[in-house]
Amino acid sequence: MVDSDTIFISEKNIKLLRDLFRPKQKAFGKGEMILEKSRPKQCLCLLLKGTAYLCMENESGSKQLLDYFTRGQLLYQEMLPAPDNGHCFIQAKYPCAAAYLSHQELLEHILKQADRELAELLSAMLRSAVSAGNQHCHILQQKTIRGKLLAFLHSQKIRQQSSTLHIPMPYSDLADYLAIDRSSLMTELSRMHAEGLIEKKTRTIVLREQSVCSPP
Repeated sequence: MVDSDTIFISEKNIKLLRDLFRPKQKAFGKGEMILEKSRPKQCLCLLLKGTAYLCMENESGSKQLLDYFTRGQLLYQEMLPAPDNGHCFIQAKYPCAAAYLSHQELLEHILKQADRELAELLSAMLRSAVSAGNQHCHILQQKTIRGKLLAFLHSQKIRQQSSTLHIPMPYSDLADYLAIDRSSLMTELSRMHAEGLIEKKTRTIVLREQSVCSPP
């Protein structure tokens, strides 16, 4: 039913969850909070629309982008780190819509109905969230700017199932996500374009055969 390597809930399974549980849905404007520690811990949040950021804000008010999420990804409280100085939260980067599911209700339904299909889906949903975090760690472990960029672009190739990629965030935010400064990011993208590894036009990047065949 679900590919263990997927990091998105399919359109079919989003519909299944919505039809079965009629979850509460909520729209969020840019910058609005979607999930933070104050919400009940048994709450699972399925992103239905938009792009959301997992951010850490320190005591001085400075923010750092830790991860990002798009339609079909699962958000839950355990994803939020607990830093010593500051706090973490998930907020809408662009207008979002989300469905709030009760973990308890999902488990009760699975046990009562012996619903193996839904049990596999819930397991895949939780694995997908862990997979996204592991993927970001892999990107950050690359030792060079190019290595980080190629790791990110190849992850996008898998997510978007295409070699023509839409970068899901502004380049200033991508630099933050990759833990490099924006000028270094743009310089490296220009070099990769000149070397024929990519073709870049605004936030669309086409991966050429050389880069497709040589992931980091």
